[in-house]
Amino acid sequence: MINPQQIAKKFALMDISTKASSLARQQNDIDTQTSALDSLDSALTAFQSAVDALNSETGGPVVNTVTANNDSATITADSTAEEGSYTFFVDQLATAQQSTLAFADGDIPSSGTFTITMGDSEMDIDLSTVDSNVDGSVSVAELADAINDSPDNPGVTATIVNTNGATTLMLTADDTGAENAFTVSASGIDPASAFATDISNQKDLAVAQDSVVYLGSSPETGVMITSSSNTYTDLIPGVSITFAEESADGEPLTFSVKNDSSASQEKVQTFVDAYNTLVDTLDGLTTNGGGTGPAGPLAGDAGISSLERQIEDITHASYNGVSIVDYGITLDSDGHLQIDSEKFDDAMEENPDGLTALFVGPDSMTAQLDSLMETWLDDTDGIISQRQSNLDDKQEKVTSSVDDLKTRYNTSYERYLEEFTSTLVEIESMQMSMAAFM
Repeated sequence: MINPQQIAKKFALMDISTKASSLARQQNDIDTQTSALDSLDSALTAFQSAVDALNSETGGPVVNTVTANNDSATITADSTAEEGSYTFFVDQLATAQQSTLAFADGDIPSSGTFTITMGDSEMDIDLSTVDSNVDGSVSVAELADAINDSPDNPGVTATIVNTNGATTLMLTADDTGAENAFTVSASGIDPASAFATDISNQKDLAVAQDSVVYLGSSPETGVMITSSSNTYTDLIPGVSITFAEESADGEPLTFSVKNDSSASQEKVQTFVDAYNTLVDTLDGLTTNGGGTGPAGPLAGDAGISSLERQIEDITHASYNGVSIVDYGITLDSDGHLQIDSEKFDDAMEENPDGLTALFVGPDSMTAQLDSLMETWLDDTDGIISQRQSNLDDKQEKVTSSVDDLKTRYNTSYERYLEEFTSTLVEIESMQMSMAAFM
């Protein structure tokens, strides 16, 4: 039995087969190119991130280490620090004021003003607003909360400690240094009250004082330096020192800053690895195939070829009189960068600043590579964005053509179905007529 639907489908597909095959090839090309652009975007982005990470004044490729004669301080040196040895005598550490006020239950009234003054800043606590449970008195916890929550708090943190049947309010300055000393007072209260007595009996557990440090081995021969903090970031360019202990007589803190060639090479290796990964990705996208496999999706792409040449030119140019070759960084036979450790160490011994010139600054190698990457990666007018926009236009046309082809198929199918159905009806009618004469 002949099936009109199957015949109509077959003939309708024959009508659109040539166009359908062409559209399938176009769709495959678009998908392949889109995937290639995604791979290229990821590779260039990863390379740009590695490049940018080294273009930092304080976190550049030069790594410095610090060696001290004791652990009385925490010392770090960034990439801008110069090699050298330094001696400091810590006469006094900076401390934050810590004071306590002991209150018995009911000592704090629900009227009057409690004041903390620090320098030119003053915080007034209206005690009438602190009595949250309206029991006629303010608890120490309520006062502590009011102090901590006040928008006028000058930099004091309040905590409570229960001691010997009384509740102690502990006030601690948030920062060290004499400039952060504070006083406590009250007004609008009975001067003979227990509250007034409690305030007058304030105990200072720690006084606010500055650190006093001498550049040199002793106060007698050194140069005095003071600060409200125990951390000094501007004594030695590129070096941060946080003093934690006062020096004993005859035992100053001595430390040295020295370039760490091995650690510096590890940082540069991150650039080398990123460069080699990018080379492999570009090679995979542009390979001509031949006996080694199929051609890459961007084979013969003039833009990629130009990008590869620019990367190589920038990487091997001279910057402030030095190049990566001077630091033992060369290309192998596969176009990958490699580091000769011995040559790198020798160059670092002779000219560590040259490595900084290569990787740090607006005119450095990394800055130019970043600029080149941006011409491809910029979201607005980058080359990848422009290419993707062209692919999007092609995709829109292919999608529209597919929709038209579906309409054409449906029209053909309906026409063929009608024709073949009509033909079958005529054949059956003729057969029935012929049967009547037999």
